[in-house]
Amino acid sequence: MIRAIVVDDDKDTVTLFSEILQSNNIQVVGRGYNGQEAAFLYQKLKPDIIFLDVIMPVFDGIYGITKIREMNPDANVVITTNEMTINAQIALNKLRPSAIIKEPIDVNEILKTVNRLCAPSADTENQMKKTMVTLALKNTLLELGIQEYDKVVSLLQKDYNCSLEDCFENPEYLRNILKDLFGESYPDILNSLSGNMKDILSQQSVKDFFHVLST
Repeated sequence: MIRAIVVDDDKDTVTLFSEILQSNNIQVVGRGYNGQEAAFLYQKLKPDIIFLDVIMPVFDGIYGITKIREMNPDANVVITTNEMTINAQIALNKLRPSAIIKEPIDVNEILKTVNRLCAPSADTENQMKKTMVTLALKNTLLELGIQEYDKVVSLLQKDYNCSLEDCFENPEYLRNILKDLFGESYPDILNSLSGNMKDILSQQSVKDFFHVLST
C-alpha cells in the first residue's frame, strides 16, 4: 500500500485530504501543520509521497521541501497551494517539486498524481512477481538438497535452454522435469512450493503459474 504524509496549516484541509487518500487505499502515516513538521515526519516515516502546502506560518512549505530534498533528492513531494508568490515560485523551480496541485482539492488530480509517481509500471510489477516466484522455487528445491537443486537447473538448461527464472513464463518446463525426477513425490513438492509462495499466491499471474504446475 502507498504511504503518504499530509502537511497543511489548516487542520480541516489536512483531515479532508487524509480522508480522500485513505478512502482510495492510500495509507496516511503522518499529518503535520508546518514545514518543520513535514521534514521531521519525512525523516521519521520515509513515506512514498508527501503532500505539502506552500503558505504556512513560521516554517512554510519552501522550508519543508528544502529539508526533504537534502535528505532525499528524489523524494516524491507534491506541493498544494491556492496562491503562490513570485518568490515562492522561483524557489520551487529550484527545488523541483514532483507536482503542484492547485486548491481547492480535485480528487481525480490527486489520484492521478499518486499513481503516476508511486504506482509501479506493469513491467516493474511483473518483474517483482517473477523474482519472488523464482526465490520461492529456489527455496523449495534447496529444501530437497543442493544436488536436487543443481539437477533441476541443469535439466532446465539442457532440455529447454532456460533458467529457473524463465519458468515463470514457462511453468510447463518445470512441471515436466519435476514430475520426471520425483514421480510420486511431486505433490509434496507442490505443497512445499505453495507454502513458500503463500504471500503472493493470491495474485492472478502467480495463481496461473501454480495452476499449470498442478495439472
